[in-house]
Amino acid sequence: MAQERAYWLAWSQIRGIGPILLQRLHQHFPTLAAAWTAKPAELARVEGFGKLTVETILQQRSQINPEQFIEKHSIANPCFWTPADKDYPRLLLEIPNPPPILYYRGKIDLNENLGIKPTVAIVGTRSPSEYGKRWTRKISMALANSGFTVVSGFAAGIDTEAHTSCLEAGGRTLAVFGTGVDIVYPKPNERLCDRLLQQGLAISEYPAGTQPNKTNFPRRNRIIAGLSRA
Repeated sequence: MAQERAYWLAWSQIRGIGPILLQRLHQHFPTLAAAWTAKPAELARVEGFGKLTVETILQQRSQINPEQFIEKHSIANPCFWTPADKDYPRLLLEIPNPPPILYYRGKIDLNENLGIKPTVAIVGTRSPSEYGKRWTRKISMALANSGFTVVSGFAAGIDTEAHTSCLEAGGRTLAVFGTGVDIVYPKPNERLCDRLLQQGLAISEYPAGTQPNKTNFPRRNRIIAGLSRA
């Protein structure tokens, strides 16, 4: 299991191998460790692996030692899950493109990871009306008081209202970052982040140091949806 964890990380570093292709690779070979040493002809039999993709794999994997890489990577990123880990959120394994690496900070609730504790997503505009903010607070507090975990994206506006009101009600919330979990964005949410890490969990598919990028935020929406029952 520990070895397979290193290979999930190593494969995620190969240019052009995103979550979907990595899932196909995982389904095709008995282990990702076996896939790492596969010959070109074997790799070419995986759906979506054309000549250019195979050539890229051969060139880049020769430069990565998975065991050494995970040891070095863990210095800046001590807390992360891969699908090889028993604590990887089970609900995410039900989506077509689960993140191969999921970084986290804060307090873990294993009942959430196992899909036992109910989770509900609340997301919305970054420029809400007072009416929208008021109803977000009401709904988030009601969910928190009923034992639900509120999942949102930590963006300005509705997301911030959802996290804040859930915490004020003494509830638990998950924030899916579009940055590394060590980067607070937007900046005005720094105090909110401090409180969230005491009562909930910040998670991201991006490693430490990843700065805001407009392409990252739409991608994280599948994680918000995947972690939520509704």
